[in-house]
Amino acid sequence: MSHRSIRPKLSKPAVAATALFVVAVGLFWTGYSSLDDRIITLRYFLIALTGLAAFSTPYLLFPDKNGAVIQLGNLDSTDLNRYLSGKAVSYTWPVFLLFGVILFGDLNNPTGNLLTKLLYTMGASLLFAGLMVVSVARYVKSGPDSQFWKESEKGRKLRKDMADFFKYPIDPGSVPSLMNTILIVLIGFFTIVAGALLEQYVSAVAEIFAMGAIFLGGIITLRKYNLTLVRNFYSSNAFFREFFGESLKGDEAAARREVEQLWWVPAPLKMHVWQFLVQLDRKIPSGRVVAAGHVLVWFIAYQRPDPEFLTVIWLLFALVHHLFILLTIQPEMAPAWLLRWTGSSFIWLTTRFWMQLRWIIPLLLSMNTQLFIFGTPDFNSQAIVITAYIATALIVSAIGVSVLRKDIQT
Repeated sequence: MSHRSIRPKLSKPAVAATALFVVAVGLFWTGYSSLDDRIITLRYFLIALTGLAAFSTPYLLFPDKNGAVIQLGNLDSTDLNRYLSGKAVSYTWPVFLLFGVILFGDLNNPTGNLLTKLLYTMGASLLFAGLMVVSVARYVKSGPDSQFWKESEKGRKLRKDMADFFKYPIDPGSVPSLMNTILIVLIGFFTIVAGALLEQYVSAVAEIFAMGAIFLGGIITLRKYNLTLVRNFYSSNAFFREFFGESLKGDEAAARREVEQLWWVPAPLKMHVWQFLVQLDRKIPSGRVVAAGHVLVWFIAYQRPDPEFLTVIWLLFALVHHLFILLTIQPEMAPAWLLRWTGSSFIWLTTRFWMQLRWIIPLLLSMNTQLFIFGTPDFNSQAIVITAYIATALIVSAIGVSVLRKDIQT
């Protein structure tokens, strides 16, 4: 009898298309840069990834659609660790590929400084992997703590104090997640800064050891929580299922977005775009994620990098927006049979494309404000960013249609 794995599966066409896209972005970003510029770029990229690992992990892990199957299968901690690792890798493998492209995609001197390139590729991979391991371990553990803060007298007092003194409502259940986010950001940020100082005053090998230490710390953290992993997973999955969906049920979910609010969408597509946006709201707070990305780009701009480098950062940030399209390709969010029943392939291609146009105005406003303050990116650079954004929105939407057709055929 054959056994069906519940680990996330990656289709070969999607993997190939993603890999080609990552290689193209990496070569465009650093293909003609010197080795020193590549290393600096890598550090900035790792700072961005630190924030991503700290913020997005609970949204990637929970609520888990296979939670009931895992419970029925009575997975032990070893099997559950494999499952969680496979799930994390399915989302993050392009990052590790991009590390290699940034360091080895040297169009000026492809065979030079190979050992240094290898060391920094290994160091960046270990650092990001370590941050992800720490993030997964701590967020899986956070369920019981969040439940305590949500239901205890201590949590109710916190809610009252925040409302009385700061005039800001807070859900006490989010306190452990907030602490995890802060902790992971601090670990990543100070490791990157300390590593850069070690490289300057000691050697590059010392920086690589600092990066590797985070991976070792992640393994230690994972082993520390291993005995209670299964219990914590069930508790955290139940908590985040309630936490992410508590204000998005029934009519209230629809009330957050109304079809009439989609002024930029052609009338025949409004209902379809509305459907995707409501589903995305249930999965991830897209507005807050994009706002956090703008803050990160502004932080990089504050460091006064080269205008070309900042343009590339804006370009990468614009392209990352299309992860929202990839979320709408997931079967649990948009089943192939339902899409086929309610519209044609062309309808869903244009629906995903028009859905993404909502971010153009925030991009333009942010870039022009930055131009006024820092003198960059100029109008030519902004035109490149917006043109690439629109073109890739169409390409990724087409990938979604190809996945839809494949699902229908199978």
